Amino acid sequence: MTKIDIISGFLGAGKTTFIKKMIEEVFKGEKIVLIENEFGEVGIDGGFLKDAGIEITEMNSGCICCSLVGDFGKNLHEVIEKFHPDRILIEPSGVGKLSDVIKAVSTINSDEMELDNFITVVDAKKCRMYTKNFGEFYNNQVEHASLIVLSRSQDVTEFQLQECLDILKCLNDHTPIITTAWDKLNGLDIINACEVNIQEELLHEHDLSLIHISEPTRR
Repeated sequence: MTKIDIISGFLGAGKTTFIKKMIEEVFKGEKIVLIENEFGEVGIDGGFLKDAGIEITEMNSGCICCSLVGDFGKNLHEVIEKFHPDRILIEPSGVGKLSDVIKAVSTINSDEMELDNFITVVDAKKCRMYTKNFGEFYNNQVEHASLIVLSRSQDVTEFQLQECLDILKCLNDHTPIITTAWDKLNGLDIINACEVNIQEELLHEHDLSLIHISEPTRR
């Protein structure tokens, strides 16, 4: 069974750097295929990927969550049949809707793949501005994330950080938010935060600055 992770984030948020961190600290030893969208930010260095034994499949005909929805399933099947990876990492366009990418993967009928995590990287310095200026496209990535990871949290004041968190919690009040600076964050702790039944005691044990995990809203 191939697990699929979607790493989303608005342009310049740092999702490529985050993916490198995950590859180095979490998925080491796994056979990985990285699917990049050509409209994303600067791609991961080819030398790094070669050293890590990772294959790249680039999307060259538009946005994954738009014109490629029809071909996307076929492409995923071909990747699995050709490389038999343990995990596929999808890095969508920075201006794409996370909900559309999730839907594109979820609607594929296959016993060979399983959607695992959909993580959104948010620039703590630009959260307020991007929410105001880009509205639906930016908010969608926050609203549909299973985990939110702040970048550049060490570069903002306590007031700015709290303002960012308030904005994010208004958009998504049932998803954990990691605020720890990345140089102090262990990749394994990120995976722990993705677990459905994770307890706050575990997070405190790892000394993470993690906003409390709200219970899903009862409807």
